[in-house]
Amino acid sequence: MSIGNPLDADGAGGAGGAGGADGADHPGLTDDEDNHEPKEGTMLLARMAESVYWAGRYLERAESTARIVQVHTDTHVDLPVGEDVGWEPLLTIVGVHSEFSTRYSEAREGGDPEAAEADVIEFVLHHPDNPTSILASLAKARANLRTARPVVPSEAWEVCNNLWLTSVDQLAEAATRQGRVLWLRRVVAGCQRITGILLGAMSRDEAMSFLWIGQNLERADLTTRVLDVRSDNLHMQRGDDPYDVVHWMAVLRSLAAYQPFRRAMPARPQGGSTLRFLLQDDRFPRAVSACLSEVRSHLKELPRAEEAIEACADASLLVASAPVPRLALGGLTEFLDDVQIVLGELHRTIDHTYFHPSLARWLPESAAS
Repeated sequence: MSIGNPLDADGAGGAGGAGGADGADHPGLTDDEDNHEPKEGTMLLARMAESVYWAGRYLERAESTARIVQVHTDTHVDLPVGEDVGWEPLLTIVGVHSEFSTRYSEAREGGDPEAAEADVIEFVLHHPDNPTSILASLAKARANLRTARPVVPSEAWEVCNNLWLTSVDQLAEAATRQGRVLWLRRVVAGCQRITGILLGAMSRDEAMSFLWIGQNLERADLTTRVLDVRSDNLHMQRGDDPYDVVHWMAVLRSLAAYQPFRRAMPARPQGGSTLRFLLQDDRFPRAVSACLSEVRSHLKELPRAEEAIEACADASLLVASAPVPRLALGGLTEFLDDVQIVLGELHRTIDHTYFHPSLARWLPESAAS
């Protein structure tokens, strides 16, 4: 099976014609016997590969963001006044702090403290000015799954479509904290159901490889973002802060990592052990190293993946060599910035190789010259 650019769409038809020529070489075969011959893999267009890649990313983004907001809400309620870190960290985690500041500058100047939570939640969940809101991510996952319907189970698109419609219809209940938690739980459960359908019913081919590459790259990105934003409040030099464990537990819970962490490390969550688990534990699927291992294994299933595999190996080496004890004391933000850079380079390499290649890559050497 080979990956093709939309420019090669006519070539796919040509491949079908070649198959007919092969049948002509065996005039003794009946139609029924010929149907039992192994079929040649179909050509996966670049636009189809890009759609399943981004479907994986947007599904993971919607699920992870919903879980982060839910855990942040619970932690904010549990901590006493003055110990919580406010609502703005949510904006930084999802990367929309500047967009939010522009949109709500007048409200912020008004100094209404009650507006802070409502404004942040509105912006992160569904505001039309936020292209990475949970609702926007569901809409984009839905659109990409619709484009990729020839290569993904139809039930996956149907469930995603119903999840998006339900989320829109019941958006009003997210205005209260209790209703918000229910709304977010439905999003998480819906995304997990879609992932389960894809995992259980999708062919193990190049389309699935692109789907899981997108999903795991998004997971690694979100894990580094959560650690980066929380790092200022989680350094060991905070001393014997009675709420230090609560903060670390919130980090683990926001990444669905608390129970796996306790199984792997029964001790109380602390800086070094938690960082090592979320960065380097290959057995936990949301750890950065585990995500990169998944990306690398699926890249090996694709043609022309040498450059992307090399970029993935560079990212894996950086994470594996992280001086965790030292990072727990300081320098975590700078290190995570470096990880973000190599993850971005990996994405660009995949994009340039498979989705938007230069024309010279796709032409014969004689034509390219």
